[in-house]
Amino acid sequence: MQRPRVGPRAFTLVEVLVVIGVIVILLGILLPGLASVRRESLASSCLSNLRQISIAHLSYMTVHKERFADVGLPHGSLGTPERSFVNTLKPYSDEPLMFRSPLDTSPHWPADLGGEGEPINTGPTPLYRLTSYGMNNYLSRTFSPLAALEGAGAGADALSRVRSPESTICFLRMVDRGLYASSDHPHVEEWDPDPSSSADSPSVAASQVQVNSIDQGKPSESSRSTWSFVDGRVQAIEFGRLFETSTSNRFDPAISTSMQSGLQ
Repeated sequence: MQRPRVGPRAFTLVEVLVVIGVIVILLGILLPGLASVRRESLASSCLSNLRQISIAHLSYMTVHKERFADVGLPHGSLGTPERSFVNTLKPYSDEPLMFRSPLDTSPHWPADLGGEGEPINTGPTPLYRLTSYGMNNYLSRTFSPLAALEGAGAGADALSRVRSPESTICFLRMVDRGLYASSDHPHVEEWDPDPSSSADSPSVAASQVQVNSIDQGKPSESSRSTWSFVDGRVQAIEFGRLFETSTSNRFDPAISTSMQSGLQ
């Protein structure tokens, strides 16, 4: 007697749901990891941009007797763009300098530079973003804390005035949104929080620089971004290793060597 053929058994609804559930769980585990890997890859490209800018800056210093380039892009008022390193460093690079970071999510780039064209301000003269990167204002001839008190040129605007070039920040990532998104320099001397508020230094600094450009988490001491140093070295570093207070940080050349947090 010939036995009847039995066709392949179909999956039950429960089995299908179990498989779908397993796939969802695996995706939930894998996707954050893949996003993190992608951010690290973009950070490497951002560091490459900073290295290129730093090399051009070293060439500029060689020609200008160790004087640093300066800044000039505004953050809410009029500035002097022709003085900015965004313009003055261009002749000192064999290749076009990349001033837009792959980590940059700012909507304020002008349309002619491939951006969304959203103005930063609401005044009669619209301000747009021209660079993802800024320069440590302690190194500026015109916007350093000493220059504000004693006049242009009073600050550490030359290599000879920086005791520790290998541990003093030079270039950094400017915040993607807010008034400082149009600028090429922060004001590091303002990063100490108001004692009457609940804010901390990372939160205050995050209104000027993108301290979390890699991890994108809430600004904290462990937030990571890309930075360059006066000697041309570039590195992705946690904010807490660069700034503790206005009297313990790696921005002010007068004290950068005394900060307790070590660097690799």
